[in-house]
Amino acid sequence: MSSIILELQADAMNDNISIQSLLRKAFTIAIKLSIEDSRQWIEAEMNGYNSGNEVPMYRRIKGELQAINIIRGPIPVQIDDNEMEDTLSVFHFRQSIAEIEGIISKHDKGFLIPFTGSQLSALQDLFQAKYPFRLSFSATSLVPVVDNVRNTILQWALKLEQEGVTGEGLSFSNEEVKKAHMSRNINIKNFQGVLGDITDSELTQNLEMTISESNNFEELTKYLSKHNVPENDIAELKDAIESDGPISDTAQIGSNVSSWIGNMCSKAANGSWAISLATAANVLGTGISKFYGLS
Repeated sequence: MSSIILELQADAMNDNISIQSLLRKAFTIAIKLSIEDSRQWIEAEMNGYNSGNEVPMYRRIKGELQAINIIRGPIPVQIDDNEMEDTLSVFHFRQSIAEIEGIISKHDKGFLIPFTGSQLSALQDLFQAKYPFRLSFSATSLVPVVDNVRNTILQWALKLEQEGVTGEGLSFSNEEVKKAHMSRNINIKNFQGVLGDITDSELTQNLEMTISESNNFEELTKYLSKHNVPENDIAELKDAIESDGPISDTAQIGSNVSSWIGNMCSKAANGSWAISLATAANVLGTGISKFYGLS
């Protein structure tokens, strides 16, 4: 049976494989290996970065600041202060990677982002001019964003292999899960910029109100049912928990439960479980952790 880690490496080197497909596969791996930091980055790239969170450096793109004169047309704005120029000219792209790719394919001659509202008023006051202002970006300005995501996934997959984590098919051994969880070398944050906190606090709060004690499968069942997990899948989870037995002192979930989580993520990805992949990861990961008393 092939290794999903080696598959991910091959896919990352194949430009014909979409970034979305790479992220979905990487997301499944991160969930099954319980690598929370990596999961957060992958989820943010799939769904976009929230307005209250920082974006990685590769998503901070510098455009050309322009003022629009109704007679002369666009006029490049010259700013002598480099720090101020960066503040005004660098745009933080928070869109999902799919939206980023859409912008690239749609705007082959470049694109514009106009300033509006209070930002526009501030610029007009700063330059003592009532012109509209905008940022102009070249057609290739967002290509490095896509390349960076692909390269980051490749580096991450290679590092997993170096750490002895390759898996068999969609499954990982308990030893591999332990290695992945304990190693600091495979934190995806090591391969790119600051991510910020992108956890779903509302979902976590809801979970804490419904699962009040560890090893209470009845409460876990009610919670999973609330999120439309089918009864037969819940029954399979119960069998997996019983087969794995109590978790060890390393606080790592067993291989059977890990495999069950991976299968459920696959169902979310292909639509057979009516829930988004990102939400599925939060429901399963946080729910299982709460059941085992890990959070």
